[in-house]
Amino acid sequence: MRRLSLILSDLYLPSEAAGRGAGLPAALDLPHLDWLLRFAGRVDRVRDWRSWLSADLGRVDLARMTVAQACAQGLPDSLSSNAWLATPVHLEARIDHVRLADRGLLRLTADERDSWRQDFTRAFGPEYALHDSGERGFLLSGASASRVASVDPARLLDADIGRALPTGPSAGELRRLGTEIEMWLHGAPGNTARELQRQRRISAFWLWGGGESVPVDVNTSPHAAPRFFGGDAYLSALAGSPVPAPPVSFAALDAGESRCVVELAPMSGTKGESLAALDSNWFGPAREALNQGGLDSLDLIANDRWFRISTGSGWRIWRRRSSWLDQLARHLPEAKA
Repeated sequence: MRRLSLILSDLYLPSEAAGRGAGLPAALDLPHLDWLLRFAGRVDRVRDWRSWLSADLGRVDLARMTVAQACAQGLPDSLSSNAWLATPVHLEARIDHVRLADRGLLRLTADERDSWRQDFTRAFGPEYALHDSGERGFLLSGASASRVASVDPARLLDADIGRALPTGPSAGELRRLGTEIEMWLHGAPGNTARELQRQRRISAFWLWGGGESVPVDVNTSPHAAPRFFGGDAYLSALAGSPVPAPPVSFAALDAGESRCVVELAPMSGTKGESLAALDSNWFGPAREALNQGGLDSLDLIANDRWFRISTGSGWRIWRRRSSWLDQLARHLPEAKA
């Protein structure tokens, strides 16, 4: 394989989680991730992984849309132009604030999503509607497309949500709708069913990723489409069709592929996507493939950093050892050999 891009889509350090301002937690022992980040030949800050990926693939059409508009390409234009992502989340009330719970990004089956959409239509239709966007939630249509600042909830895991609520002169509608949805969810039959199954209640549909498009400068030409794996709806927009879930390990990828893009959610996904599992099943084998020449280059995107590791990187033996967590926390525009 010539190039592999691994995206850790929900791995953000607490100090950058929308103003949480806490210190770094204790680092898990992840020796292979330590090695990969230590020997990266290039480290850049990126705005977010979606804008990085669309620009890297030369997808000017998607790069110039909001995230929700890109994910809503299968909807009629009249709906996609004012779409917002509605992510089901579990919140926890504390004495002086409300937090998005640890692992509080919820996953819904197809049957659950269908039931929630029908119930939502009865409560909020015809003005507003939910549209299926895969296991991670919905697209909301009906809200205005005014410019509103919003935050990807993946940045808020185990963090205070107060400073991440929609802001801007036109944020009133979205905040009001969000509050009304929370009140409706409190007594919704779907939450009663979740409690009976010992699942977390849906506290809110986190509304984000919509509004007015912001022009961006993307000058590259479209590249050949890689093979995509992951659960985020943005990948399906890039691929033009539904994307399969990630395989269990690096070894399951087709070595004959020119490029693969794999999106993983270690902080909110399955046990197979935990950091410890990824170190054994992905980072370790990728490290070996780089050393043996079975992989030309590896991109690793986490905490708004792009690490580029190439074959032969391990020869930079003079580089100081440091944990993966310290590496992710560095504010370097570009790594130096």
